Amino acid sequence: MEKQKSSKKELKGLINDTLQEAISRLALPEPTKKVKKLIYRNAKKLATVYSDMMKREEKKKRKLERADAAPKIKKAKKVKKPALAEAM
Repeated sequence: MEKQKSSKKELKGLINDTLQEAISRLALPEPTKKVKKLIYRNAKKLATVYSDMMKREEKKKRKLERADAAPKIKKAKKVKKPALAEAM
């Protein structure tokens, strides 16, 4: 099983860089401080969402693997023992 651990910080950096690069390719003026701050904030939110989504998917995958690997065992029913007063 491969572990794909991506921190929010790494994802945020990747998303931020990608957004900056995509905007620089457009025929727009140089982004101001306000625009950069907005991109950074949105990258942070997107990274949080993606990170949570990836964690949930990984958890589901592990749960399915455990369910497939482990044999299902039925529990035996408990039998009540008679009380001392009833036995005499």
